[in-house]
Amino acid sequence: MRAIGYFRIFSDTEQGVPSPQVEQEESFSRFCRENGYEPITTFVDVDSGGRVSDTQYQRMLRYIRKQGENSLVVVKSLRHLHPDPQETVRCLLELDGLGVRVLSTDEALADPLAAALQVWSTQRQRKGSGERVREAMRTRAIHGRGLGKPPFGYRIGADQKLEIVPEEAGTVVLIYRLYLQENKGVRLIARYLNEQGITTRKGGRWSIVGIRDILRNRTYLGTYSRFGVKVPGSHAPIIPSYIFGRVQERLSAKPRQGGYSRRPPLLLTGLAHCGYCGNKMIGVNRSQTWTRRKDGGESKGEYRYYQCQSRANQSVCQYHTRRADDLERTVLAALRRFSSPDAREQLVTQAASAVDRKTTEQPELAKKLKALGRKFRRYLDQASQGAISLEELRAMGRELVRERQFLEQRLALLEAEARGEITTEQRRGYVVEALENLQERWETMTFPAKRALLQYAIDRIVVYDDHIEPLLRL
Repeated sequence: MRAIGYFRIFSDTEQGVPSPQVEQEESFSRFCRENGYEPITTFVDVDSGGRVSDTQYQRMLRYIRKQGENSLVVVKSLRHLHPDPQETVRCLLELDGLGVRVLSTDEALADPLAAALQVWSTQRQRKGSGERVREAMRTRAIHGRGLGKPPFGYRIGADQKLEIVPEEAGTVVLIYRLYLQENKGVRLIARYLNEQGITTRKGGRWSIVGIRDILRNRTYLGTYSRFGVKVPGSHAPIIPSYIFGRVQERLSAKPRQGGYSRRPPLLLTGLAHCGYCGNKMIGVNRSQTWTRRKDGGESKGEYRYYQCQSRANQSVCQYHTRRADDLERTVLAALRRFSSPDAREQLVTQAASAVDRKTTEQPELAKKLKALGRKFRRYLDQASQGAISLEELRAMGRELVRERQFLEQRLALLEAEARGEITTEQRRGYVVEALENLQERWETMTFPAKRALLQYAIDRIVVYDDHIEPLLRL
């Protein structure tokens, strides 16, 4: 078995006793001799001034991908992969995704991932500040003091309690009246408000989700609810309790329509946009059963398609839909054409009219990376508590790490361009390279990896009934 040595030298004494490179190299060589491994190369990162370096770690990853052979990485201890326990887990999942085992010269580890997860869990338990903050917020909630964004119809008053916003409260009353007295459904209510020019707090259109949230919100009874604490009579109500109760009865009695489901997400969700109104198209999974006339038996069909969000949630625009498999095949075929020489002129023309991605995309990417970080911590929590197995953590974590890699690569390119380290043309070249990579590896890529790479290279896909227009992130 071929072995790669990865060393980390800590120059900051707070990180622990420094381990010189020579010592680690000797330990690596001795470990390989004793266990029959063939040492092939080493990589060394040096941390200084509290700054953690991963330059050589990234070089090691590129080396492993280029070699394309099963190998193992030998470290002094797991914290040498990264001093942060959460990042240690991430590194292990990253290497695992490349088919690489990690061994330690100083630690006998039956399962490095289990050991790293234990270190992460122990460190997290020591940090009790988050719970103290939550307790303080519960105390505020007990006294009826507003936390966060108040619901539509209210604002935070001078006494930190909710007070009515008359104009918004009038819209809340209208929504309840349309639903209960005029027997309109949430879709028709959204359409009515939009047609009347009645907007949300931010001046946007109403959606069926927003209408349903208002119809379900007990805050309009004068009850404040946060962190499991309910405080009746904490503020002035907008809706009488008997009306609220009748609305809940009707909502609970209404059956689910048509077996629609928005889970799991489809491949192009967030990328596909309606060519007629400009709004996003949402992925829909629908199951339907029916009785066959011929023999009286039961049949079941599964349908996956993209539908204009304006039509689905706001009852505006027309009924524009595309079958998921058909649209995804069409998109892949269009992307293949972009990599041909004949498409280069089209790319240049499109780039000339492209928006300045350095200012519009960087905050978006940073936001997505934060969301991935929260999701990753949630996976670690579930694994440390036994809610998911280590194998499930490996599977889900590897996909999340892959998605993070694409986002980080895209953000790094934009930042390098902003600093003048690369040209716009070079950055566009990386986009074309990513498309070629996607086409070569499409059949073997996981669903999250496909989504991440599409998001890296594509700004949006404008969908019409008879054709599409992919717009690249140029």
